[in-house]
Amino acid sequence: MNDDSPWKARLRAWFGAEGRDGADRGAALDDLAEGLLAARRPLVVAGSGVVAEDAVPGLRALAAEARIGVYNTWRAKGVLPWDSDYHLGTIGLQERDVALCALEAYDLILTTGLAEGEPPRLPEGLPVVSCAVGDLEILAVRCAHRTGEETVEAPLRERLAAVVQKAWGGATPPLAPTLITRQYALLLGERGMIAADAGTAGFYLGRTFPTLRPRTVELPPVPTPGFAAAAVAARRAAEPDLPALALVDGERPDAATEAAVAEAAARGIAVPVVCWAPDGPQIGIEDHLQDVRKAVAADEPRVVVVGYDPGQLADLEDVAGRVTAW
Repeated sequence: MNDDSPWKARLRAWFGAEGRDGADRGAALDDLAEGLLAARRPLVVAGSGVVAEDAVPGLRALAAEARIGVYNTWRAKGVLPWDSDYHLGTIGLQERDVALCALEAYDLILTTGLAEGEPPRLPEGLPVVSCAVGDLEILAVRCAHRTGEETVEAPLRERLAAVVQKAWGGATPPLAPTLITRQYALLLGERGMIAADAGTAGFYLGRTFPTLRPRTVELPPVPTPGFAAAAVAARRAAEPDLPALALVDGERPDAATEAAVAEAAARGIAVPVVCWAPDGPQIGIEDHLQDVRKAVAADEPRVVVVGYDPGQLADLEDVAGRVTAW
């Protein structure tokens, strides 16, 4: 870093106060930027740390400025809006997710924010480099107006979309899970949040809920009874007027969920719960949404039970294999 290019001068200004460690960090970031600019087909894989460290603006800037597609893990949903050209999809939920992404077709894969053990595990031998989430915004500045190929192909997302969207037109029971999650997104996606326990409802939330922003969807890293209800309670404690919903499997809440709901109620926080059960009430989507709206707006905790079509899972597994998220 001895020349006087504007970029390296900015790095010295940014990191110079950090001493030798800062200089090493600046040199590493400069090498990373040069590699990204030289890559013909680069790609980003983003994990939950991007959300946890509030680095979403930097990631979005990098994707837009450098015209690079982003896959996010299911714990990082919303780092890019679902309708962004650079949002390539959510990975790590099913066994063939990574294979369908055709990662071997990229000459540089930038990972950022991946927590230890966070799925999916990338295959050995790929050209993987890592970027600290705190450096994403700086990297976006350096790589603005990148001239290389725009990487927006999304083979996994496109194959899944054929299954997901096929069910959107059926408003009568048994309800397709992908229709339910789409309607939840229309109800809560603009300013609310929705959490789910590990299981069927959690899988569909992670796989098919069209997110616009981070922290709209909350899912547990490992199976944790009562997670969804506790997550809603925590968010509503900080934001009392937040539209929010907890999803669980079964015809009634499990003991851990009931305990979390009761604890929240004792603090004046209402946690609405929706139970997904294949043999639950066979009602149309409008009737279900009416029940959900009432539960979300209520001052006391309410439980809604809905029946769904379990057969749609086989269609998704035909595309991407068995569920491996938990």
